[in-house]
Amino acid sequence: MRFNDIFITALENLGRRKVRTVLTSTGVIVGILTIVTMVSLGVGVQREIRTQFGALGLENVFVRPGEARGDDAFFTQFGLPSRENPLTPEVLEDLRARPNVLEVTPQVSLMGVNLTLEFPAGQASRVRVIGVESFANPFRADPSPLAGDIQPIERPGSVILAAGSLPNGVAPDQLVGQDVTIVLQSPRGESERFVLRVAGVSDLPEREVQAAVEDMVAMKAWWFNSPNYLQTQGYDLVVVRTSDVGAAAQLVRSLRSEGFQVQSLELILEQANRVFAVINVMLASVGGLALFVASLGIVNTMIMAIYERTREIGTLKAIGASQGDIRGLFMIEAGLIGLLGGAVGVIGGWLVGILLNQVIAWYIAREGLPIAATLFVTPWWLALTALIFAALVGIVAGLYPAARAARLDPLVALRYE
Repeated sequence: MRFNDIFITALENLGRRKVRTVLTSTGVIVGILTIVTMVSLGVGVQREIRTQFGALGLENVFVRPGEARGDDAFFTQFGLPSRENPLTPEVLEDLRARPNVLEVTPQVSLMGVNLTLEFPAGQASRVRVIGVESFANPFRADPSPLAGDIQPIERPGSVILAAGSLPNGVAPDQLVGQDVTIVLQSPRGESERFVLRVAGVSDLPEREVQAAVEDMVAMKAWWFNSPNYLQTQGYDLVVVRTSDVGAAAQLVRSLRSEGFQVQSLELILEQANRVFAVINVMLASVGGLALFVASLGIVNTMIMAIYERTREIGTLKAIGASQGDIRGLFMIEAGLIGLLGGAVGVIGGWLVGILLNQVIAWYIAREGLPIAATLFVTPWWLALTALIFAALVGIVAGLYPAARAARLDPLVALRYE
């Protein structure tokens, strides 16, 4: 028998038992639908995380000084930390001179420093001073100007105020161009005043002030009573932007060998991808269990078909069909049952994902959460893999019934009633 004849015969046999075919494929539908839905959730979450990391900049390398011999630099409030390999201005110049380095941005942390912001009219409020971020932060809304210019500060002597730092009754446009004072109060009772000019006011609700790194260095030098703070302790963090991800990975290895603490988002993302690979396998295994049960149903259906079509099998063998033809006929029928269930399951899983995305979007909008993400994503490779896998499950489930049908003696089969 030709393959076309075997395939057409298999289709006709399935068509004669439509209800049984549909019921048998239902188990495959449930299994594939579960696999597609679960894995599409893992794919969507993984893609969203990669998007967020990409917004931060996978080509960025975050460099910190070597391990401190005393208290950690970020949590030491009163004692001057002791650092190995401080990020001094000379180190920054060396980083800028390296190949594939596009930008080097130093940062200073004033965590733990007692800061007060005084306004021209005498009002005051507790604030924190932050530097200019060198990369987009996807977990924070982009600020909009309420007054003045809120572009990143490039020169010392200016500040950008967040709306949350303003006292009641002070209009943002009244502060632009005015001088404000940042007062540092040490535990010893001493204080120092830094007068800065307001360049603009943003709509951020945080109680914070954005200042130039030079002004922050001066504040930290006074806090630790170290006029040469930058030369001895250096910056707390340096963000190095490279030309591409490969250059970032190479720079990470080089800086680590030199004794610096280095982090790269690409390396963190690789670890996250490994975790998601395990999660996707665990999610898919839930549907795999349903497919296993469905395969038993296919085996049962095909064995029942052998009993019902024993005389037919005997007739086919009598007119010249070989054991391979009979085996192929039953395996194609089982494979088509799996393929039918897989196609319906893929479509169902895709539709369920769309529905769940709509429900999640509605819930996020109702709660007013600052999230905009598609958590269920069904890529083409997932749909194709699910279809092939469903067909293979059907074929494997049909191996035993097909072999049993192929072994039937034609004389015995023709006398079967």
